[in-house]
Formats: sequence, structure tokens, C-alpha cells
Amino acid sequence: MIVEGFKHAPIPKLEVWRAETGEGLLHPQDPHIVAVASDAKVETKLPLLDINEEARIADFIVKHLNLA
Repeated sequence: MIVEGFKHAPIPKLEVWRAETGEGLLHPQDPHIVAVASDAKVETKLPLLDINEEARIADFIVKHLNLA
């Protein structure tokens, strides 16, 4: 199941971040974030996915959840 929201839930999450929002990144303080999808370069040790590559994001989710 994929859900939107539940920012503070202890579940695996994909952070979706756009530079233009001016908001800070969540993954440095949330150990449940497993990857970041963004339209900008992000300094992270997590997998960084291009927010415009939906197929690659879907592939990451499938592999991360061992569904394939």
C-alpha cells in the first residue's frame, strides 16, 4: 500500500522534495525515509531519484519492498 501523509509514522517513506518550495529536507531527522525524489541536487547518502522519472521511482519502490 502506498499512502500520502503520515509524516511522523514509523513506516518506510520516500521524501518528495522540490527546491522551489523553500522547505527544509526531512530525511536528515527521519530514519524511516529510505530515498529522496527531487528536482534538484540533494546532498544525501540515501538513493536520490529524479522526481520526473516516474518509472524509476516505481522500480525503486518495487525493489525496496521486495515485490519483484
